[in-house]
Amino acid sequence: MALGGTTAEYDRKFATPVVTHINQTDEEQAILEHNAHVEALETYAMDLQKCLEHATDEKYKRYLAVKIYRTSQRLEQLRTEEQA
Repeated sequence: MALGGTTAEYDRKFATPVVTHINQTDEEQAILEHNAHVEALETYAMDLQKCLEHATDEKYKRYLAVKIYRTSQRLEQLRTEEQA
């Protein structure tokens, strides 16, 4: 082997950091996706709230209120998962 030592020694020295790095990248990617999902839901909730403020039809207002409630529940669930 050009670097000296056996293949097993090389694997033992250098394989673990590579695997750890891959795992960190996966974790970072999961965090980025989670944050993007939370941000998208927050934006959606704000848009729904603006629609509710300008709505005149009572049936549509109730529909929007339910959508806002469900979106808020989902946001709370995601934030709870984030803290755990």
